[in-house]
Amino acid sequence: MKIVIDESVYLFLKENKIKLSKQMKTDISHLKLNPRMYPMIADDDNIRHFISKGIDFGYMVYDEIVIISDCRFVKLKKNEK
Repeated sequence: MKIVIDESVYLFLKENKIKLSKQMKTDISHLKLNPRMYPMIADDDNIRHFISKGIDFGYMVYDEIVIISDCRFVKLKKNEK
């Protein structure tokens, strides 16, 4: 499984001076093993998302490629990572 990070996500992280954390790297390694483990968006099996360090990352699954194509800040509830 190949993971591709869209340029818009890269620019978002760069502009906000966010480094890829160990948690994010772990999430990406989980995507390589099981890309459909995170919750779906809009009842589409190929469009999903995960939250890492207060950022919600949206991604699409195409055959053997996962494209992380969207991200935004989210407010976290207490006790969430």
